[in-house]
Amino acid sequence: MRFLSVIRWILWKDLLCEIRSRESLSSMFFFALIVILIFGFSLPVDRWAQKDTEMALMSGIIWIAIGFTGVTGLGRIFLSETRNDCMEALQLAPVHKGAIYLGKFIGNFLLMLSAALVLLPAFGLFFNINLFNKITELSVILLGATLGFCALGTLFSAMTVQVRARDAMFPILLLPLTVPLFIGAVEATRSALTGMPFALYRHWIELLFIFDIIMSISSLWLFEWVIEA
Repeated sequence: MRFLSVIRWILWKDLLCEIRSRESLSSMFFFALIVILIFGFSLPVDRWAQKDTEMALMSGIIWIAIGFTGVTGLGRIFLSETRNDCMEALQLAPVHKGAIYLGKFIGNFLLMLSAALVLLPAFGLFFNINLFNKITELSVILLGATLGFCALGTLFSAMTVQVRARDAMFPILLLPLTVPLFIGAVEATRSALTGMPFALYRHWIELLFIFDIIMSISSLWLFEWVIEA
């Protein structure tokens, strides 16, 4: 019961701070908007007909935007704990460190998912693509990719929060390990947008959730050593 209570209070604290400051959400949304505008003006809208090659490019653009928007937000999740010796308080707190990780992880997941749910309709509207025809498949892909990305992002954010060059170190550590995740997400998204039968790209979605399970368990196990280092 105490384990769940710690998760609830960590999650409540992070969400309340974000609602009050809107620091991470605003930076994520503005970054996503910039990505949409850059690709929108560099790739004329009338070229984006419902063709396989163009949908393949579109799937890559979507995950470029989601990936770098996530990096922008996840790199800041432990920044508030650097003030007033809060990291030391977390290290000394007589609670299971896994509860702290899970509270942070759930908060990060909700934050990134909310940004992605705004980003996808914006892409569909700006590039004149009907994403709602495949809303179920895209939702499953988004869920699978976001879970794994947040699992690793939470771990590496804690690892780099007290490093002087944390803004550079965080993406350097995070992005190479998420390559399988983005490959699976891009391939599954491309297949869904081009209208392929679900059975033909089911293995990519399975890859996403296998990655999620492995990385979530590994990150939960490693977090205790990371936060006490």
